[in-house]
Amino acid sequence: MSNEQLVEQIRNGNHVTENMQRLYENNLPLLRKFIKPYIHLESEEDLLQEAFFGLYEAVQHYESSENVLFMTYAYYWIRQSVVKYVENCGSIIRRPSGFKQKMNRYNKSVQEFMQEYGKTPTDWEMAEVL
Repeated sequence: MSNEQLVEQIRNGNHVTENMQRLYENNLPLLRKFIKPYIHLESEEDLLQEAFFGLYEAVQHYESSENVLFMTYAYYWIRQSVVKYVENCGSIIRRPSGFKQKMNRYNKSVQEFMQEYGKTPTDWEMAEVL
């Protein structure tokens, strides 16, 4: 049974638990690929569980009339669920998601500066770069 057929079965209420389990197991290698960038932040089991929750959300929102494969559509929901989990549970101190993106951008700028000039930038130099 294809992913799209399983989704239709789940949305129609036919053996929801069994069909969700089958959908999860059929796509487990792809789910592992989706969570791979986050493995170093949390345990694989926790991330796979969050991926399951994202998969369930994707089932709830999927529209088969859009001519998009289910797993292509589900990637967005799975990624959202995993990222939200990592952001909320990945640190003792909760930081807004935008703050983490700014930190990554800053660290990347520092690395580029160090490669270009061969020294650690001062605060004034980083202010000019940013």
